[in-house]
Amino acid sequence: MIQRIQTLYLLIAVIIMIALNWMPLAYFGDLEFLTCGIFSEPGITAISITTYPIAVTVIASAILAAIAIFMYKNRIKQAKIVALSIFLDVMFYPIFTAYLWYSKEALANIDNSFSFALIIPAISIILKALANKAIKADEKLVRSADRIR
Repeated sequence: MIQRIQTLYLLIAVIIMIALNWMPLAYFGDLEFLTCGIFSEPGITAISITTYPIAVTVIASAILAAIAIFMYKNRIKQAKIVALSIFLDVMFYPIFTAYLWYSKEALANIDNSFSFALIIPAISIILKALANKAIKADEKLVRSADRIR
C-alpha cells in the first residue's frame, strides 16, 4: 500500500536528491562545484568544467526512488529498484572524487571548501536502506499470512 512507512522514506529521499541538483557541492575560490559542472560566478572569467555523470547519477537515483514508491504491489521488484538506487547513491562519491582529481591542476592554489550538500547522498542511502528494510518486512508478513491460509 502506498501509505506505508517506506513510501515516506522514499519520498524524502527523492525530494533531497532533487534538491541536490541546485546546491553547490564545493567552492573553489570564485568557482562553484554543482552537480552539472564547475562554474565561475557571473562576470568573472574562469574555467568551466561539465560534470554530467554526477548529475545523471543524482537524477537517475531520484527517478528510481520515485518509481519504487508506486511499485508497492510487487515488493520484490520494489526492493531491487531501491537497491539499484542505493548503488547509484554510493557511486556518487567515487565520481565526485574522480572529478576533484581530474580538475586538481586547474584548481591548484585556490582555497577550497566543501558544502554540507555532500552528505545528502549519504542521508539518501540511509533512508533507502530503511525503506528496503520495511519492504522486506512487509514481504515477510505477507508470506507468513499466506502460509496460515
